[in-house]
Amino acid sequence: MVNNRFAVLFGTLFLFNYVESYFVTLSHNGPVVRGANITFKAELFNAYGEPPSGTFRFRWQDNAIPRHISESEGPETAAHWIVSYPASHYDPGPYEVEVSVDKSTIFFWPISSQRIIFNVTAMLNGQIALIQSDRVVNSKFISNSRQVTHQVQLTKPDYEYLAINSTSILTYWFVDCVYYGSTSDYSLKFNYTEEGKEHNVEALVVAYYEPPTTTPIPTTPTTTTTPTTTTNKPTTQGPGGNTTTTTTPRTTTPPTTTVLPSQPHNSSSELSNDVNLAPTVNTTALFINVSEPNTTIGLPFVCLNSSVISPDPKKTYGYFHRHLEVKAPVSQVDITGSNWLKHGDILNLTVTFTGSPNFTYCTKLMQKCNGRGNKVLTFFTGNEVCKNDGWALLKPKFPIIHYFQVPDTYTLIVIINNDISKTITPVTVNIYEVTKQAQLSVIVVPVSCSIVAVILIVFGVAYYVQSKNRYTVEVANFDFGQANDMEYKTFNERLRESVSNTFNRSSDYIETENVWSPSRKYGSMQ
Repeated sequence: MVNNRFAVLFGTLFLFNYVESYFVTLSHNGPVVRGANITFKAELFNAYGEPPSGTFRFRWQDNAIPRHISESEGPETAAHWIVSYPASHYDPGPYEVEVSVDKSTIFFWPISSQRIIFNVTAMLNGQIALIQSDRVVNSKFISNSRQVTHQVQLTKPDYEYLAINSTSILTYWFVDCVYYGSTSDYSLKFNYTEEGKEHNVEALVVAYYEPPTTTPIPTTPTTTTTPTTTTNKPTTQGPGGNTTTTTTPRTTTPPTTTVLPSQPHNSSSELSNDVNLAPTVNTTALFINVSEPNTTIGLPFVCLNSSVISPDPKKTYGYFHRHLEVKAPVSQVDITGSNWLKHGDILNLTVTFTGSPNFTYCTKLMQKCNGRGNKVLTFFTGNEVCKNDGWALLKPKFPIIHYFQVPDTYTLIVIINNDISKTITPVTVNIYEVTKQAQLSVIVVPVSCSIVAVILIVFGVAYYVQSKNRYTVEVANFDFGQANDMEYKTFNERLRESVSNTFNRSSDYIETENVWSPSRKYGSMQ
């Protein structure tokens, strides 16, 4: 009976824990050099991506030999595990860490686990950063007009390890396989003046652990503030490594503040800020003897990572390489053409400049007024950028052609880019309105034509009247007959009379010559 109840309780708890699903994420800040601390972070979430509530236990272990194990429990859903792998006990290479999370009901039940692979390296980890004008250059292109600061940037675990444990750190610098000296602050300042050249910059960082032979320089002590955590169970560590396990509250994590000791400045290895490149030297692996007053120092030599340096177990090394290309920035921008235009004229400007390709450009137009004298809220800031990276150019010259519909004052912004620089040049364009006046010919021609037309009409009428008077003939009536002979006759009567007179003409002519017949009458010829 008791066994049945226990089985039911066990099954109920099992179902309760597995109905509500969980998952854990695992991350780290590696890779790390041997001896440096690597930090792992585990975060627990429920199926909704939210931190769950309850009491949890985080169990850590790796696959190193000897291995590290640790565990912690509490209400926190995030935990950190800090482990180191000293060079005296561990070889460089990939390792694996596993975290298992248990939830407490009556006892702890496993709810999730996660694994992650990380690397422990024999060399320091980091990169060479190029800095120009206080800005980090992310590409391989640098400007020949400004000084370049080469800065070795180590990963945070490696930097903290060297800062705490090493007695001195020197960085040996090589440009195109030519040695240019060493610095103690991880940096080198250099000027590349020849446009179009490609260079290879190499840095060899060597950390020394021997006790200093000179008078020690006071350093600032390291102060570390750790967050308050719940009580953890005792941890087990490997024979050569240190482990620290902390749990992080869900709300906030108190920040860890570390003050690193200041490093002495080696004035004997300072480099000139105006050093010029020497020809490339092809050579094999060797040590360079640098003679200084009363001392000789053996320096390692590297050339494109092909040199072999005998490792010293008492030192930590780091090799870093950066390939770069020198280019000239865009400069000497010259814009020619008229920027005072009458309304209706087309703006035609020509832009020329110098620099190294590849070039892109764009233009932006800002109107100071809206055509009615009211100011428009558009201002030139100097931070304008090209939309969609602008238009590509094959040569450092291009035209600007534009028509302005409204007479006003405009600001034309010309933006030119290449791989290392950007120039912004504003140009003020004034479009003015011209008052249109009627030309003299527009007035004279119509008036003259009107006068000529009037004159022609007058002369035409006069000529018509004169011609009419000239061709009007009045015929005198010499018939002194009686008044009744002047009676009106119709056409038929006159026709008949004319026919009758025709037949009688001959006799009338003979008898009375040169005498008009009384019946022959003429009227007006009109």
